[in-house]
Amino acid sequence: MARNLTAKNPSGSGDEETGAKQCSVLVIDDSEIARAKMVELLSAKGMKVATRASPIGATRAILSSDITVVVIDVLMPGMRGDRLAALFRGNPRLASLGVVLVSGESDAELNRLRDEVGADAVVSKSNLQDLAAAVLYARRQRLAMSER
Repeated sequence: MARNLTAKNPSGSGDEETGAKQCSVLVIDDSEIARAKMVELLSAKGMKVATRASPIGATRAILSSDITVVVIDVLMPGMRGDRLAALFRGNPRLASLGVVLVSGESDAELNRLRDEVGADAVVSKSNLQDLAAAVLYARRQRLAMSER
């Protein structure tokens, strides 16, 4: 579960349905099957979801739309998702963007990557049912940071 993978991801509270409808998510994953599953799970919670099969053009897509959270597969050809997440974190214009890493990597490796790149949450591909909660958590984290 996303909450168990990271100490930064405690149980959420508040009106999740309202929060979900305010989330606009970009899913970046080279696997068409994984992308489709993530879209299905997030859309079922009322989130607006866009997808990309590669990181190419992701920054432009985020900056030209109302994306609030990006879900990034770690293992993609061309550029690893953790490196993309690090680039997002280094861009001041994307400071309010929530970042969730997904992968088939071990929990320990996902947690290490989360800490290394400053992702808000991580979810194992074997636990994708936790993705919507992780996205909502990432959104809340970024909103709280912007209020400081």
